[in-house]
Amino acid sequence: MFNIRIRLLTILLLTLTWGLSAEEPAWILLEKGKAAFDQRKLTECLDYLLETVEQNPEYPEAEYWLGRVYEAQGQPLLAEEQYRMAINISIYLRVPEDNILYRYALAELLMNQGPGRTLEAVAILFGIADDEGASQPSTLALEHQYMKLITGHGIDELVYLYRDELTTSLKARRILAETAWDAGHYRSSLLHSTRTVLSLLTTSAERHRSTYPEWRFDINPLEDAENPDRDVRYPGRSDGVADLIERVYTSDEALSRWLEREGFWPQLYLVSVSLFAEGFGDTAESLWKLMIITDPLSGFPLPRPEAGLWGKLAIKQLGEPFISVGSLSP
Repeated sequence: MFNIRIRLLTILLLTLTWGLSAEEPAWILLEKGKAAFDQRKLTECLDYLLETVEQNPEYPEAEYWLGRVYEAQGQPLLAEEQYRMAINISIYLRVPEDNILYRYALAELLMNQGPGRTLEAVAILFGIADDEGASQPSTLALEHQYMKLITGHGIDELVYLYRDELTTSLKARRILAETAWDAGHYRSSLLHSTRTVLSLLTTSAERHRSTYPEWRFDINPLEDAENPDRDVRYPGRSDGVADLIERVYTSDEALSRWLEREGFWPQLYLVSVSLFAEGFGDTAESLWKLMIITDPLSGFPLPRPEAGLWGKLAIKQLGEPFISVGSLSP
C-alpha cells in the first residue's frame, strides 16, 4: 500500500513538473498575440510574439505581426526591420501569398515616413505589379492599346473591347496612380488609374453577368444576335459604363460596397483629370458626367451620391477644368 502511494505521488509530481515546463506551440502563441492586438493590448501582444519568435526563429507571420505592433506603437524603424525580416524569410510561409501582404505593409510604412522614402515604396509596388506581369512584353502591348482607346475613344470603347482583371497588384496600381499624380507624372497616373478602373469594371461586369446571364455590356440588337457569346457595343459615348454602374448600384449592394472600398470613384476621377492634364479634355468631360446626376426639379447638376467628394469635384471640373498640384483633391 505504501509503495502504491509513493508511485502515485511520483506520477503526480512528474505531471505537475511537465505541465509547468511544457511550452505552448508557436502557432498558439501567435494566435494569442493577434487576438491581443485586435483588443489593442499591445504590451500583451508583444510578449506573446517575442515568445513566439524565441521558440521559432524562422516564423515570418510572427515577424510581420511584430512589425504591426511596433508600427502601432509609433516605432517605424523597428517596424520596418520586422517587415523586411518577414519578407526575407517568407520562404517558410504556410500561405505563400502572405508575402504580398508583407510587401504592401512595408511600402505603406515607407510612404508614411515622407517623400524621402517614396522611391523605395514605389520600387516595392512596381515589384508587386511585375509579379502580375506588368513588365512582360504582352502586358506592355496591351497597355499601349488601352492608352490609345481611353485617349482616342473613351472608356466605353475600352470596356467594350477588353476585360482585364488584376488580383494581387490591384492595390499597387491604385497607389502608383496616386503617387504619379502627386509627382506630376500625368501619363503614368493615367496608365495606372486606367488599369485600376478597367479591372474594377471587369470584375463588376463579370459579377453582374453571372447573376443576369442575358445582360451584355451595351446591347446592340443586331450585333448581339451575331455574337451571342460576347459583349457588344452600344452606339453611345458613355451609356455603356453608365448603365453598368447603375445596374451595380441598384442590384448588388455587396458589389457596390466592394467597388467603393477598392477606390473606384477616386480612381475614375483620377483617370479623368489625367486625361485633361494630357490634353484630352473631351474624354475627361465624358468621365466627369459619369460622376454627377441632374436634379429633376431644378435641372442643375448634383454630385452622384455614391461618388461623394469626387462628384463634387467633377461638377467643378465641368464648370472650369483645373489641375491640382501635389494632391488629387485640392
